[in-house]
Amino acid sequence: EAEIVRLRGEGRRVIGTEIKGEMRYRGVRIHGRADRIDRLPDGKLAVVDYKTGQPPSRRMVEDGFALQLGLIAMIAEAGGFDGVAGRAEAFEYWSLAKQRGGDGFGYVEEPILEGPKKSGIPRADFLPETERYLNDAISRWILGSEPFTARLNPDIGGYNDYDHVMRLDEWLPSLGEGGR
Repeated sequence: EAEIVRLRGEGRRVIGTEIKGEMRYRGVRIHGRADRIDRLPDGKLAVVDYKTGQPPSRRMVEDGFALQLGLIAMIAEAGGFDGVAGRAEAFEYWSLAKQRGGDGFGYVEEPILEGPKKSGIPRADFLPETERYLNDAISRWILGSEPFTARLNPDIGGYNDYDHVMRLDEWLPSLGEGGR
């Protein structure tokens, strides 16, 4: 909570909440909903994604499995949100979960590699890396001929609408035994 109060005191102002936007990229419609976008004092943007639990880890973002912040920033930079445009400089998860190593609830975290952090993406590379992953996905699955992969990283928890039909639990163990 103190972190959120500090961020408000930095001269940020909310310029959009729960807004839908879209852009065209390589002829493909990319669309999404931004939980919140703030204008920073220097005129750049902060993209905020609210989480009721733990946000994706910096490693997941670094490995390309959680690209929402970067894609929302790309849409904003392309002018895809009504009344919101500019380059994003901050990419924040605002979590309501219990603070790690503390007693309070609520914290702000960026999947940015800086200081003592061992994973994440350097701030200057965040949007180029998001674009690289987007280009790869479009080339392979949308415009290419590769079939969609049921679950690129089976170690990531969670439930998918198609988990019950892909029978992942039946064939996944055999992959570890050279069963490809």
